[in-house]
Amino acid sequence: MSEQTIDYHLQEALSHLETALDLSVRSVLEKDDAKKEIGLKWEQFLGEFIGQVREKGKQSRINLLGWITFPRIR
Repeated sequence: MSEQTIDYHLQEALSHLETALDLSVRSVLEKDDAKKEIGLKWEQFLGEFIGQVREKGKQSRINLLGWITFPRIR
């Protein structure tokens, strides 16, 4: 797998996440009661993502989260 492919997919994922964030904010602004439902969607998504990272790490015996230096995250 080339870096270009990784970069492409990360950029696409970021674009989709931005759209999901915009839709989430719009939904809550239109209907305050949507907070719980939207929050559960994000909780499920983030839990699934972190779970996949951990599972891939176990399968490959590589600490994928260890590659990220969290102080650089703003």
